[in-house]
Amino acid sequence: MRPARALSWRALRPLASPPVGTFGLAVLLAAALGIAGCGGEVDPLDAARAASRDRDSTRAIGYYQQYLEENPDDYDVLKEYTLTLGERWAYDGGDRTPIIENLGRLYEMRPSDQDVQGLLAVMLVREGQAAAEAQRFEEAEQAFRRAIAVNPESGAAQYHLGILFAERGEADQAFAQYRAAAAKRPQIPDLYLRLGRAYLERGDADRAITTLGLVFELAGFSTYLLPAAHCSMARAYAARGMEEEAARHLDRAEEGCELDRSP
Repeated sequence: MRPARALSWRALRPLASPPVGTFGLAVLLAAALGIAGCGGEVDPLDAARAASRDRDSTRAIGYYQQYLEENPDDYDVLKEYTLTLGERWAYDGGDRTPIIENLGRLYEMRPSDQDVQGLLAVMLVREGQAAAEAQRFEEAEQAFRRAIAVNPESGAAQYHLGILFAERGEADQAFAQYRAAAAKRPQIPDLYLRLGRAYLERGDADRAITTLGLVFELAGFSTYLLPAAHCSMARAYAARGMEEEAARHLDRAEEGCELDRSP
């Protein structure tokens, strides 16, 4: 039986919620996974890999399940199977639960596997986003906290946890999560807009200016954030008494943006 070749990753389907940043992680099977038959008898693992090579995920999943019934602790094959489920989900959507359950099992078996860490954290963030959109806040918080525990260096889960706290009116908790997320430097422009505004609300104009500057650096395709960022930057500069810089940003700010001119 020939071993599977190295794995790479295909982009995950995002939900229609705030971006997870460089959270652009992916799920992909190896481009060539060998098949060998003997005596006309189909080997389920070879058949699964051949179907994966042909991008026939339905057939591949069936053969992987057949193999894993007899070999439930084969880590590498369970990982291949889980990635195949993920590939089908990325194209067709559907229930993420089997993927998360398998990734959780893989994580328990080998917690040092960075591929599994990253993908499990991303899928948990997706679960948290879906729960938050459905107003299931406790479930969302649990998903985000589990994602943080699995992959503490990501920052994306803490960003989303901060949004959850903000939606619940817990401003201090949201601020703490935004700061923790920003310390890991994820490329999520909305994070720095939210954190910059939070600094400004707390009277820290200098940190607000520095943080809001990252929105402009990282905006990329998120140009819809720029008018709001210009407004907050104008307010921060005005708070510092830097009227020329404030006016420059105010000219490019969102409609209705006003500066606080109170003494």
